[in-house]
Amino acid sequence: MLDSPDYIVRGYGHDDRIVYGTGAVIPVQKISVRAGELLERDDVAYVHVRSARNNCYQCRIDRG
Repeated sequence: MLDSPDYIVRGYGHDDRIVYGTGAVIPVQKISVRAGELLERDDVAYVHVRSARNNCYQCRIDRG
């Protein structure tokens, strides 16, 4: 996993819907930073990491 140079990182709400405006293509080295920023928001329940090429699900990041 994470063999590509970048991935989509996107926040999802408590209703399991995309929180619009949270998705962006992020370099692999900055995924943890971006996920942390999103998880600080009250409207974001969890984060998906998805392929930047074809949007395939890679993993979910939850608050620790």
